[in-house]
Amino acid sequence: MDLRAWDYAQFKSAFFLKTGLDLDRYKDRQMERRIRQLMERRNKPDFRHFYEYLVKNPPEMQFFLSYLTINTSEFFRDQVVFATLKKEIFPELLKKYGNGLKIWSAGCSIGAEPYTLAIILDTLKALYRAQIIGTDIDKKALQEAKKGIYSGKYLDKMPQDLIQRYFFKEGEVYRIKPEIQSSIIFKHHNLLRDSPLYGCHLILCRNVFIYFKPETQDFFLQRFAAALKAGGYLVIGSAEYISNPQKYMLKKRFNTIYQKIIE
Repeated sequence: MDLRAWDYAQFKSAFFLKTGLDLDRYKDRQMERRIRQLMERRNKPDFRHFYEYLVKNPPEMQFFLSYLTINTSEFFRDQVVFATLKKEIFPELLKKYGNGLKIWSAGCSIGAEPYTLAIILDTLKALYRAQIIGTDIDKKALQEAKKGIYSGKYLDKMPQDLIQRYFFKEGEVYRIKPEIQSSIIFKHHNLLRDSPLYGCHLILCRNVFIYFKPETQDFFLQRFAAALKAGGYLVIGSAEYISNPQKYMLKKRFNTIYQKIIE
């Protein structure tokens, strides 16, 4: 048996065969550094030892998958974006398409983003006119999203009147009210492998591109553009940028918000 230590490339190959998660799509230096930090904390000296440790310990494998997906989330994260959605984008889409808006929060993590969208639509008295779908690769994060229970740190950017209106305070945590919780469909979805959700009027994929190589970003943008209806919108993160939106039949309308060109 060959017991020589693996390099990072060998680890990526074995991990993909085991889990279906293609680490080769991510920026190598950034991802390798992050994995090595966890290896050091787990006292695993090389990639072979670490891989075998993950395979033999399913809870650690689940933790590692969550660790890789970097679940940073909060309600009303980037307030300018949500203000623009409320004042500009939602009124336009509701006027143009009426009922049946399809909204996709891609990489929704623990659910703060899709719940924020539902709250905004409810304040516009239009929640019943939309279908909101939150997807993520991290099953543990999706379980938390479905619970709808959050510590106060996730609500720091949320107006106090909305917290009182849409949450129950239960000790040190906040539970989102049932009418908002029941309005979201949460699904497990791998952006790298699974088909996109077609026929969307609005797609949010924020702070996801920054972890991936340029060719993977291109792959995502082609898929999102195909999933959008003409006139629909794609929202990306504040640290992200589409250098050639015309390539994807998109045009920049607001900061980080792009509209699919109507032919």
